Amino acid sequence: MAESSVQGFVPLPPAEAFDVFANQIDVWWPRQGVFPYSFAPKTTRPLHIRFEAEENGRLYETFLDESEYVIGRITKWDPPHSLVHTWRDPTWEGDTTVTVTFTAVIGGTQFVVEQDGFAAAGQPDLPPYYDIGNRQTMAAFAAHCTAIHELRQLQNQG
Repeated sequence: MAESSVQGFVPLPPAEAFDVFANQIDVWWPRQGVFPYSFAPKTTRPLHIRFEAEENGRLYETFLDESEYVIGRITKWDPPHSLVHTWRDPTWEGDTTVTVTFTAVIGGTQFVVEQDGFAAAGQPDLPPYYDIGNRQTMAAFAAHCTAIHELRQLQNQG
């Protein structure tokens, strides 16, 4: 069982859910919340968060001052089924591993986000906090996917 695990549903097929997650992350990713969702230094503001869509591609954030932070690397890129990447806070001793899977279900896609490796990263007490943060982040993803679906339904009615 993963140290941190979140699951949910979006009303889009897996290929589209994967695309929204990976290629539109800059649109839905919350930059504020109970926990900070940006690695921006105090002297600047977040600008973009992006995946480089390939194995060994980066998950990185750029800032208004044109600096950037590499949050992690993609270790598995398998659209539309799964995406695995590392995640590292600059204060940690090592990386955690985040696995995101997308499974077709009636009416859309079930997604699961699992994060492991907190002890190896020197952060054994963080999983409950990442449960909260991952739930909040994936709620933003699900809300964005739902809005896409609902807008499409409205457009198809007209």
